[in-house]
Amino acid sequence: MPSRFEYERAVRNSDLPSLSRLLALTIATWADVRTGRIPDRHQPSLTVLEEATGMARASVRNHLNKLEGAGWVLRDRPSVAAARAEKARTHYKIRIPKGVVVPESDGEELGQEIAETRAGDVLDRGSLGQEMPQPRAAGAPELGQEMPPARAGDALKSSYGPEKSREVQLHPAPAVASAADADALRTVQPLIDEMTRRGMRVSWQMQTGDWRELVHLIHTRSVPVLVDHAERVWRSARTEPYSARYFLAGWRGLPDVPAGSAPILRPVGSHRSTTDQRVQQAIEAGRRLQALADAQAQENR
Repeated sequence: MPSRFEYERAVRNSDLPSLSRLLALTIATWADVRTGRIPDRHQPSLTVLEEATGMARASVRNHLNKLEGAGWVLRDRPSVAAARAEKARTHYKIRIPKGVVVPESDGEELGQEIAETRAGDVLDRGSLGQEMPQPRAAGAPELGQEMPPARAGDALKSSYGPEKSREVQLHPAPAVASAADADALRTVQPLIDEMTRRGMRVSWQMQTGDWRELVHLIHTRSVPVLVDHAERVWRSARTEPYSARYFLAGWRGLPDVPAGSAPILRPVGSHRSTTDQRVQQAIEAGRRLQALADAQAQENR
């Protein structure tokens, strides 16, 4: 297995497509500097790779296939049962294909220099990517683990001491680059609110093109249709989606809703089943028949 530096030099010198190269170098950021091994706790999910590269999930899958086919990455995929029951993830290993020439380093790699010693301190040789013990709050996530998604603007409380806490914002408010984006955000806000109310807390960091597409989808599909579809996708996902962009591909495939025929949003728990409705209709019909029978009896007296 190559060291991370050897792998990075080989990738930079390769003829891989630009996005494949980006993905390979991104995966390598979780590899150990000397051994090139990616620890289990640092194995990235597809969602993490999507966010780290800025690529759509379909593109991540496509270029992972290219890297694996060319011998740059090995993937150890869990079984479907393990993925669903144990939330097991794919394990990645970086490789340099046979016949690929690894350029020589032009000196010490970045991060390999010997750390200077201070008076009374003795520092070992450090290398880029090695973790130094750092004090942190109990329960803080490891590198590579997904943070629990939260709606834009929401905050998570993290304890600092026995009875002290402070709010830590997981996702910043949606970034808008122009007045047009701000107008789009106002149109999309009902979708954000309804998805959050149903427990789908995701990042809404979007680019201008994404905001415009969301506005178009709301106008042509309606908020209730988008939310219902997102809820089905959310429940079937192997891991909780991190970004609202996760749902875009599915929303694009939904048929347009004719004007004036969009379903109405109902509060969770207020929907009555068809059986309940039929029972109520039967009771009301019985009451009407009884009233008619009483009226007929009164006339015959």
